[in-house]
Amino acid sequence: MYILKNALKNLTRNKERNILLGVIMIAILSCVAISVIINTTSSEIIKDYKNRFGSEVFIQPDQEKMMEKVQKEGNNSMESIRPTNDLLEKLSKSEYLKDSIFTASYGGYSDKLKSLDQDEYEKNNKNSGGTRMATIGGKERSENAKDSNLNIKGGLDSAGLEEFKKGDRKITDGKMPEKDEEAIVSEDFAKLNNLKVGDTFKVQNPDDPDKYDPLELTVSGIYYDGTKSQDYGFKHPMMNRKNDIITTFDTLKTYNQEVLKDNDLIFVDAKFFLKDPDLLSKFNEEAHKLGLNDLYDVSTDSQSYDEIVKPVEGLQKVANMFMILVLVFGGSILILISILGIRERKYEIGVLRAMGMKKSKVALGLIFETLSTIAISLVVGLSIASLSAQPISNILLKSQIEAQKQGAASGGMVTMRMGGASPNVEPITNLNVHLSSEAIMGIILIALLLGAISIGIGIIYIMRFEPRKILSERN
Repeated sequence: MYILKNALKNLTRNKERNILLGVIMIAILSCVAISVIINTTSSEIIKDYKNRFGSEVFIQPDQEKMMEKVQKEGNNSMESIRPTNDLLEKLSKSEYLKDSIFTASYGGYSDKLKSLDQDEYEKNNKNSGGTRMATIGGKERSENAKDSNLNIKGGLDSAGLEEFKKGDRKITDGKMPEKDEEAIVSEDFAKLNNLKVGDTFKVQNPDDPDKYDPLELTVSGIYYDGTKSQDYGFKHPMMNRKNDIITTFDTLKTYNQEVLKDNDLIFVDAKFFLKDPDLLSKFNEEAHKLGLNDLYDVSTDSQSYDEIVKPVEGLQKVANMFMILVLVFGGSILILISILGIRERKYEIGVLRAMGMKKSKVALGLIFETLSTIAISLVVGLSIASLSAQPISNILLKSQIEAQKQGAASGGMVTMRMGGASPNVEPITNLNVHLSSEAIMGIILIALLLGAISIGIGIIYIMRFEPRKILSERN
């Protein structure tokens, strides 16, 4: 206890030197803290986006090869090379995947239910003299064919789940579909058709209503829909999102296998996520061995990753270089001042040693002084860093984004996205940095390391002298 009290008193006895030491320590720790805060936040974002764009794979056609095939064989040749539902299911069992998300869509028909925009579409179609398409996907339709007016969604992808999570869509009555043949409808669709929870309705196949048995669904819930449909310049019931009838994926899959017995009548969309982005080439090779046509490639959304993450990676590199420079130059100055301070206190230490105080206790007193200085500097430095890290990160990120744009422009970068890309993901324009527990621990460890180096060198310097020699060299 005496050693601790004496160490605290020594901080006030040598005010000028300790104030100078504290100012330098605060400056170093503030700069280091800002760098660590930016670095840890950047690492979290990079990890998140790397998993999102580096792990999700897309099965996309090679546009040049596709155009050549169309010119030679015509548009109908495309249907035969499209990945079948069976192939997608085989791919989902790959050892290289950590997860697969399947969704299905089915354009159905009912003469007893109406969809939003249906009357307006039929009126405009009639006035313009429009006729139904004779074929769909290269297949002839029967004379009894009808236009689809019911949009059945089997399962929700990550974007659809996010809409319900954020409240853009939410259940207002009943519950989400849990069992097969359960479905939820929007409030507008339910009101238009006088539907309520527990009601059942049938969905017929529009291509040949007499050939296939209808799909029977039970309303398990009604949802509020606050989303906006994309404007295509005209209205169609299949394009109005409030007409979405959401059921389970297994409902459409079972109906497809047991009733329709034709994979092409229900469109299946699969999203695959690799265990590791480096497994892409192996998964690509496996997909083609299982039957994926050579006109299709397996790829990741590298363009979105580059556009969004590259500026953050640049920001992280700048922060790391800044921290290294601060540690090297600031640490050198700190060590020099510590050595000079120890030399000034050489006689004081000699007296303590001559009085019988052991080397270990003298060293312990110096350690307490250093730790006290570090503690005060940490509190002040972290306060300064928490206030200044955000504006500094904004300035640095802005410069990195501009540099990225200039590099893309000078390199003739093409910004056209392929079918699997993620155009709905906005580029990062503002990095919301925060002082996390991980950052605080890193800053404390760096402060202790600086303190250990500075006091360690001082202790080694002074402890090699005997008390008698120190006192004899007083003058």
